[in-house]
This record gives sequence, C-alpha cells and structure tokens, in this order.
Amino acid sequence: MRYASVDILRGFTVAIMILVNNPGSWSHVDPMLEHAAWHGCRMADFVFPFFLFIVGLSIVFALSKALEAGADKKQLALKSLKRGGILFALGLFLNAFPDFDFQTLRIPGVLQRIGIVFAITAVLFIYLSEKQRRGVALFVLLAYWGLLVLVPVPGLGEASLEKGKDLGAWLDHLLLNGHLWKYSMTWDPEGILSTLTSIVSALFGVSAAVYMRKNSRPVKGLLWAGVVFACAGLLWNMVFPMNKSLWTSSYVVFTSGVAFILLGLSIFLFDEKGVSKGTTVFRALGANPLAAYFGSELLARILCTVKVHDFYLSEWSFMVYTSFLEPAQASVVSAMVTVLFWSLIAWVLYKKKIFIKI
Repeated sequence: MRYASVDILRGFTVAIMILVNNPGSWSHVDPMLEHAAWHGCRMADFVFPFFLFIVGLSIVFALSKALEAGADKKQLALKSLKRGGILFALGLFLNAFPDFDFQTLRIPGVLQRIGIVFAITAVLFIYLSEKQRRGVALFVLLAYWGLLVLVPVPGLGEASLEKGKDLGAWLDHLLLNGHLWKYSMTWDPEGILSTLTSIVSALFGVSAAVYMRKNSRPVKGLLWAGVVFACAGLLWNMVFPMNKSLWTSSYVVFTSGVAFILLGLSIFLFDEKGVSKGTTVFRALGANPLAAYFGSELLARILCTVKVHDFYLSEWSFMVYTSFLEPAQASVVSAMVTVLFWSLIAWVLYKKKIFIKI
C-alpha cells in the first residue's frame, strides 16, 4: 500500500526546511523560525529529525518488496551506499560553491548527514531484523549519553555539554580542523559524533514503516508510540538536555515521538479519511524533495554572490520588502516567497510527472 500521508508529510517537512533556511536577512530572523540557541527544542529544531524519520520510512517502502522477492542483499546495499555517497558529494558541492576553496571547505553539512544516515540505515535494514535494529538504536542512545556526560573532554579534564567544549566538538576539531562550520570553526552542528544519534532518528522511521506494513490500521499504534516516546524524551531532558547541535538522545526520542504522532494523524486524515484539499503542493514537494531543497540552497548562494551596484541580489531583494515592511516582517515574507517559488517549481515537475532521483 502506498501512503499518501508519507508524501504529504515529506513535502510539508521540505517546505518548512526551506522556510527556516531562507530568511530575507539572517540579522532579522523571526523568533518563531529560529533554532534554540543551545539547549532546548523550538519549531525549527523539529525539521531535520522529521526529515531523517521520513528517510527511514522511505527506505522500508523502497526496499521491502525487493528483499521479499529475494533480491541480492549485497547489490541493494551497494546501491544504497552509492546513493548516500552522491548525497554527500552534493552537500560538498553546496559548501564549496562559489569559491571552491578546498583548503577551508566545510566537510560536514545537511546533505552530507542525510547521505550518511541514509546509507547506514539502509544497510542496517537490509541485514538486521527489527529486533536487532531496536537493540542498535537503544545501545547508541545510551552509549552517546554516557560519552557526553561521563567521559572527560581532553584538555578540559571533565565532561561538558557547553557549546564548543563537549566531546563531539573536541573530536570535530581533532579530525576536521579547518573544515568546520564557518560560524564556529571549532565545532560543527552536523559533526561526527552526533551523526551516530541522527541515525537513530531514521531507525525510528524504519520501525514506524515496518509497523505500518504489518498493520492495515496503524494509526492507534503510531499515536500511542508517539505519546510514549515524547513523554520519555521530556523526562530524559531533565538529566540530558535536548540539543539539536549535539543531537542528544533526549532530543532524538522526543522529536521521534512527535514524528510518530504527526505520522499517525496524517494517515488518519489523508489515507483513512481521504482528505486531499490543499495537499497538492505538499505532494509535489514530497515527490521532488532533493530538487526543491538543493535548488533552494544553490539559489540562496547565488543571490549572495552576484552583485549589482555594490549590493548583492539578496540585499536588493530584502530592500524591496523593507520598503513597505518592518525588517522582521520582511524577513518572514521573503522566506515565504522562497517557499512559494520552489513549491511552484515542484508543482510544475509534478504535473509533468518529472521526478528527480539519484
């Protein structure tokens, strides 16, 4: 069974991702669209784990039939690793554009993390049972908790969850010095160690999809799972704070719980009740998520590169909005226009049945 809810939820997530990543000005971001400064979980902090959760869903629906038909597991794994590698390369291209200065090229990134998570999660789905995957998820969450709160950070002498002083930051600086996020240069929000727990976000999506394939009426089970996970994440937050940059275990459990709930509600509305009004744009974005996200990121870089009369195109655009709006309002409107633009592109591709895949 193909779930319309999965496509719609994916498209909605991509739309919010574009909205959050493309304010008219980073100096005037509406508080509603900002990430938590460090510890905490705001609306913008749900976007990336939701997308990885949906990556897990998609892996199950894409590979299950082939596995059940007896397809060669090694070939499926190699294809998954190749796809993950392409996503990683696309992320590197975005980080390099337009200067292509490889001496300071940022290695981590959003697409890089998606590529790694996709490849590893797909391999785990191919070779492990559901019980084994749950064991891996639990082990990673508990081990990561222990690493960050118990292991002394070299040079600091004690464990720390402070920005730039945690064990993950130390590892990033040790292995990727000079190739990290330009706003810190000493740690990275898509760093090495936190990639481990981001894989668990996708594994929870795998578990949700496996449950959906075994149950023709999965809504109740998904909602109950969501409530349990969300409550567990809130409780864990009391001793291991939610933090997107650290991708803490409590953050994984809480955001996955909310993802379970949204998935259950989406199945109820769009699959069981057949609600379709107003969903076309999200179906379109969900059908071409890579094109919409990559295109929006590339365009943003071009607008910040091309100058006209000493002003970048992005600055010209923002000045147009600020001519009749307050800066904070102009920033939000600019972001919304960007979402509408890429929604239109996705809608045209959808109508022409063009689906860009790797």
